[in-house]
Amino acid sequence: MNSTGILGTAWQGTLGRTDVLDGGAIDGATLGALIGVTLIVLAGLGALVLIVAALAQVVRAVHLSEPARTRWVLTVVFAPVFGALAWFAVGNRLQAG
Repeated sequence: MNSTGILGTAWQGTLGRTDVLDGGAIDGATLGALIGVTLIVLAGLGALVLIVAALAQVVRAVHLSEPARTRWVLTVVFAPVFGALAWFAVGNRLQAG
């Protein structure tokens, strides 16, 4: 068995050759897939941070009445990315008139 143990065996079974750690090459399709998965994970984390930040600001907004706050929370919860972007674009700039 090679130096990477089970992980190396799994890569050999998947790619049909040794992995990068054993001196083997990684083809363009596999590298593209790894980059794609990484970008999707980072986009998901970014969206999650955006949603949590929007909810935190909605809850702490002193200029909102309770019904307005409830509507904003429901908007961010049921339309997460759109609701969070709408809050940052419009909601936190509204003043009680």
